[in-house]
Amino acid sequence: MSAIVVDDPHPSTQTKQPKFAETIHRLYRKGATAHLARVIERLPATDVAQVINSSLDPKEAMDIFELINCPMQASATIKDLSEEFQNYIFSHCSLEQAIQILERLASDVRVKVINNLSTKVGNRLMEALQQATQIEVNNLLRYQPNTAGALMTSRFFALPDTTTAGSAVHIVRELSKQSPVFYAYMVDSENRLKGVSSLRQLLLSPPDRPISEIVDPDVHTVHVSTPQREVARKVTRNRLLAIPVVDDQGVMCGIITVKDLIHVIRAADMQSQQKIADVYAKLDIMSHSFFHVAKSRIPWLIAPFMGGLVAAYILSHYEHTLATVIQLSFFMPMIFGMAGNVSNQTTTVAIRGLATGNIRVKDYFSLLFKETSVGFLVGGFYGVCLSTYAMVVFHSATLAFVVGISILSNIVYAGVIAASLPILLQRMGHDPAVGGGPYVLTTVDVLGVINYLLIATVTYGL
Repeated sequence: MSAIVVDDPHPSTQTKQPKFAETIHRLYRKGATAHLARVIERLPATDVAQVINSSLDPKEAMDIFELINCPMQASATIKDLSEEFQNYIFSHCSLEQAIQILERLASDVRVKVINNLSTKVGNRLMEALQQATQIEVNNLLRYQPNTAGALMTSRFFALPDTTTAGSAVHIVRELSKQSPVFYAYMVDSENRLKGVSSLRQLLLSPPDRPISEIVDPDVHTVHVSTPQREVARKVTRNRLLAIPVVDDQGVMCGIITVKDLIHVIRAADMQSQQKIADVYAKLDIMSHSFFHVAKSRIPWLIAPFMGGLVAAYILSHYEHTLATVIQLSFFMPMIFGMAGNVSNQTTTVAIRGLATGNIRVKDYFSLLFKETSVGFLVGGFYGVCLSTYAMVVFHSATLAFVVGISILSNIVYAGVIAASLPILLQRMGHDPAVGGGPYVLTTVDVLGVINYLLIATVTYGL
């Protein structure tokens, strides 16, 4: 088996044109080819890709790409280009140049690039690839898009279970000259994954010790059909540099590195942000007529409006309590406002955790316990402060007790609701980033009114 080959397969996610792009386009329009070639040679491949992606004319993009003299820079650039420019360049460059570019790409990147091409161009290049490369590409093309199998690289470093620590260290030293090695995986005679060892553990072990006695049999793995987002969550959660991919029989098919997953993590973040941006774009008063803006805002205000009606209805049933102890109304903005602030904080943390994978649906009870504990500490602190204020200003121990217990309980249940609703929305297949806020705040407000006035009515015996 060959060493791990790590490369960055993600397309450029930068939409902002780099500052030097206009200079390069100006040089191109002036025909300063020699000067432009020297500039391109000094730029990193990602910057060259940004410049080409900012071109309005495919021919200009092709001409700039042709100025790249280094085959490695050309390969590193092509993978970051848009699908339109990838297809145009491979359609117009020589077959020899196209094969040189593809052969220098990591297997998973090569498959992604070929998938982006038109059927005609892709088939022409596939027929010209070396037979071993064709087999490798076809093996990866078997897997569904956006799965671990489609993302993995089938070139990885693994050792037979009969290898000794000394031999393993020697092999790692030789392979590390060509590409980085993160972990030493152990496989049996049928290539089934049996364990993993850190390089440090290999170095510290006696040279004649079998690696079967060194490796940890509890290996974090993903199946070839695992969604790429789930792979990203697992790698992030366990702080791994790479993760092996196995099939139904436990055979090691490849690995996925952190660098391979960068585009998956970015895409997940961008998709979540885009959903929120789409919502607010619809609410942008400067881009649409006032009828359109009003139509867009009305649905998002239904939940708070209904919550307000429910709160007003509840208040009307406690009119006698408020009329008897008028001081209770003085503390309503404080108690309800603090509960709302806590719910906003908790909702933000929960939604962010769900987006990054740090919080999963199955972690609900752990999250609930933690938020409840935090709620008691925060609520207890502000309960004491508010009770002290009521005692000093209004000289009423009963009022102090009511407002103190009310703000404590409101803060506790605000945290519980704010942690629960986003997970419930996620479990139901809805986006918690868009729908979580209004529903959480409305629920907290309505229950806050009931809680506060119920405590006051019972305590005062009204």
